[in-house]
Amino acid sequence: DPEQLLKELGPGLENVAHVLAVYSCKGGVGKSTIAVNLAFELARQGGRVGLLDLDLYGPSLPLLVQPKDKSIRKSSKKGSGMVYPIEHEGVRLLSLGFVNT
Repeated sequence: DPEQLLKELGPGLENVAHVLAVYSCKGGVGKSTIAVNLAFELARQGGRVGLLDLDLYGPSLPLLVQPKDKSIRKSSKKGSGMVYPIEHEGVRLLSLGFVNT
């Protein structure tokens, strides 16, 4: 049950109404391209949209979307482990490709 899963994931997701996953077992089929285009079109139509790139070994979100400020910011609340997504053209973005080492 997706609604139960959102409740179990903890604070910060209580206002999430819908989750749409774009996935495939095969690489190179256009998952990221579809996800990016879908996210920006939904935002253009007035939706509040976030896009999370979960590819650990080859995150492509930073290649497809190139915001001016690519810095993911950490919460000042000590020990919270929270990060704030980058906002670009009405879409909130998170990807390991944006993490500075």
